[in-house]
Amino acid sequence: MPGKRRILPIAISTLLLAPGVKAAPQWDCRPNPAGGWDCFKEGVLVAPEPAAAVTAPAPARETPAAVEAEQPSTIPEQQPAPLQEPAAETPPPAPEVVSTPAEPAAPAEQPVPAAEPRVEAPDEVAAPVERQVQQTRPEPEAEPAQVTRQATPGPAAAEQPAEPAEEDRTAADTTTPEPEPAPVLPVPAEGVARLDQGLNWEQCSPDKGFDVPPLSPLPDNLTHASADGLEFQRDNEIAILTGDVVMREGDQLVEAQRISYDKTSDTLQADKGIYFEQPGLRIAGSRATLQLEEHSGEIENLEYRLLDKTARGSASSVQILDSDRSHFQQANYTTCRPGNSDWLLQAGELDVDKASGVGTAKDAKLTFKGVPLFYMPTITFPVDDRRKSGLLIPSVGISDKTGLDIEIPYYFNIAPNMDATLTPRIMTERGIMLGGEFRYLQPTHQGVLKAELLPSDSDAAPDKDENRGSLSFKAHGAPAPRWHFDLDYNQVSDDDYFDDFGQSLAVSSATTQERRGDIRYNGEGWSARLRLHDYQIVGDGAKPYAKLPQLLVELNRPNQAYGLTYHLRAEYVYFDKSDAVHGSRVDLHPGVSLPIRRPWGYLTPKLSLRHTSYSLEEQTAGLSDSPDRTLPTLSLDGGLFYERSTSWFGSATTQTLEPRLFYLYTSDDDQSSLPNFDTSEYGFSFQNLFRENRFSGADRVGDANQLTLALTSRQISDLSGEELFRASIGQIYYFRDREVQLSGATQTDDSSALVAEVAAKLGDDWRARAGLQWNPHDDDDPVEKSAVSLHYNDDRERIFNFAYRFDDNLLEHTDISARWPMGSNTHLVGRWNYSLRDNATMEAFGGIEYDSCCWNTRLVLRQHRTSATVEPDLGIFLQLELKGLTSFGDKIDDFLERGILGYQADNE
Repeated sequence: MPGKRRILPIAISTLLLAPGVKAAPQWDCRPNPAGGWDCFKEGVLVAPEPAAAVTAPAPARETPAAVEAEQPSTIPEQQPAPLQEPAAETPPPAPEVVSTPAEPAAPAEQPVPAAEPRVEAPDEVAAPVERQVQQTRPEPEAEPAQVTRQATPGPAAAEQPAEPAEEDRTAADTTTPEPEPAPVLPVPAEGVARLDQGLNWEQCSPDKGFDVPPLSPLPDNLTHASADGLEFQRDNEIAILTGDVVMREGDQLVEAQRISYDKTSDTLQADKGIYFEQPGLRIAGSRATLQLEEHSGEIENLEYRLLDKTARGSASSVQILDSDRSHFQQANYTTCRPGNSDWLLQAGELDVDKASGVGTAKDAKLTFKGVPLFYMPTITFPVDDRRKSGLLIPSVGISDKTGLDIEIPYYFNIAPNMDATLTPRIMTERGIMLGGEFRYLQPTHQGVLKAELLPSDSDAAPDKDENRGSLSFKAHGAPAPRWHFDLDYNQVSDDDYFDDFGQSLAVSSATTQERRGDIRYNGEGWSARLRLHDYQIVGDGAKPYAKLPQLLVELNRPNQAYGLTYHLRAEYVYFDKSDAVHGSRVDLHPGVSLPIRRPWGYLTPKLSLRHTSYSLEEQTAGLSDSPDRTLPTLSLDGGLFYERSTSWFGSATTQTLEPRLFYLYTSDDDQSSLPNFDTSEYGFSFQNLFRENRFSGADRVGDANQLTLALTSRQISDLSGEELFRASIGQIYYFRDREVQLSGATQTDDSSALVAEVAAKLGDDWRARAGLQWNPHDDDDPVEKSAVSLHYNDDRERIFNFAYRFDDNLLEHTDISARWPMGSNTHLVGRWNYSLRDNATMEAFGGIEYDSCCWNTRLVLRQHRTSATVEPDLGIFLQLELKGLTSFGDKIDDFLERGILGYQADNE
């Protein structure tokens, strides 16, 4: 049957160990219960063998399902000649090679007489073997091969019928020597196509790997095999499988057109369309020698895929040392999809060690778009997420402050929980700065130490110190259950340090450097905190008071007797500041409330008392050194919920109406003799309409006899529960003047400004917000604050943001930012922050980014100023990222995430 696929139902161990066997691919003979033989051709029972013809019974072996059920095959076949009586006694024949070709042999010119059939007993018992081989790929045209190697003696082998089909006769009677090894050939196209089967290169995720299930190990250490043809040599125990060969052992898979298996050394040699797979690795090559049980071998002229890294490459050869280690010759590596090698790491030798997570390349060259970027005699790189010591890719930038700015970091992997980075920074306008970072991670705490030092600033002002630097240390942890600590210490050498040396695009405009240490304990319904807090002033600002120390205890115990909730805030602080009044403050603020909640509304009455006392030094003459204050406060907070079913632009929604009432009473007391250590007035907003004190801190308690009326309405989707629209409006009505102020005269208005807020979802991609603070008592300029923002962000990575903000006597500016595609992979990015009050651009940048699956680049031109009175700084920044390998230049992606609302550098 030319072109018909055959998978042999023959036990390989029996064929290798039982002498005198001749096999044709369509025949299988087995002893029957009567003591004779039943022979099958392609799974079809042809004729029974008389019991008298059997000289030695043998145990039955596995047969295809069609044989066990004794059902004829549905595939039409030529009927063989009838079986003939075998000779009574036949001595064992000399060892010979029997060939079963994948394709039928061409008929000879002269008829070949059929050999007389015979059945023989083996002259020796087959040696036990340890693994089983079973077919892995069923075919619709023939019964699958089910080949078994077990630790049991093989059955007596029976010779095949004397009259096989004409297409197999020549092959069955001809001894075929083992062919010469095939020459080394390029990787066949079908092998490369098999490499990418099931791999989604369009996902563009070099660091995530492919989402494909790994090969599951076969049970009981089985070895499965299937092929079109079989050739075996009994003398040296070699089996040769040909034609679409598939072998599986454990969690490994080998496919080829020809595989020669040596049972003695447990080695297979394969050629012609080789495909090899083990967890995390796929290889296609032209020739291979493999030891499957040891997970080792060698493959020539290959292409490979790393499944855990979404990477690929090719090599002249690879030595697979074990399941973790492999050694490549003349190799290359990239995370670009097949057919695209925009960036390529080439090496004379490449070692990959998955156990350590490190790849090592010798004689390495990195090219981008065919242009060499650098050459290294030896370079190491990660093949997973683990860290290792080594030189990191330098970053390059240009700005007016520093000139050409180059950073060359070196990473030290000190321990699994500890590392450091040393970064020399070369600035053509300033000199050489040395920076470093040390990180550690312990089971109960972690921290980061950063430092920079510029020994001699070549562009320092004449009246400034040339030695400049900075120091930062941050740590936090939980050394014991319920205990926590947090440290934050920062120091710079001078006021202009951040303006001159702010890292890349992240120039800081902070006016203070915080120095803080906290120890906290969280109990059941209460907490305590000990804090040391100080500041370094950067610039001309006034220094706040240092808290050395502050002890704070807070308690909130709901569901107590009669449904009451107990509240307590107790604080001790020592405020320190040179050339000013300083001293200690004790503030006790106990309270009790009774929350009443129902599905249709709530009501919460609350009564509290606040006592504050001081012990002062350097007090103003004529004022007490130990003033105090005690004030009661009563509040009542209540609201109702109304709902109705409606629709929002065609979608079913629930509309709510939520009126809220908040009454506040605090008695009046003269507090002008009290110092002001840490108190300021809250900004006016909708949420602040419901505060019990209009001042932050304990130095002032606002006198109050007032009522807040507010109303909120929402549109909530019935399908998703998402809030589609919200509108709120509120105002405070005063029943007496407010005497207590930080500065200025008594406030006599009978109502506050009107505060309104609106937020809406205008579609799947649009969001809008607006806010207004309108003072009805100011006829000339009633608008005290206003803000409008519009945000667009769709699934095509298009972003547009607009914001307008106004705060009377403080600021008025517009802010526009966007990321917009100019093609399938190209985006424009930009931001413009403009001060309408100062008629000055505070920050403006624009650039372009190109993002492909395996690399991206960003170019940004930026102008910014830290205040409206200083000259702007201009900088040009470039970043090139080779995904899955490294990045060159500045961290522009981090800067864009801060500057453009909704921007995400990782768009995978």
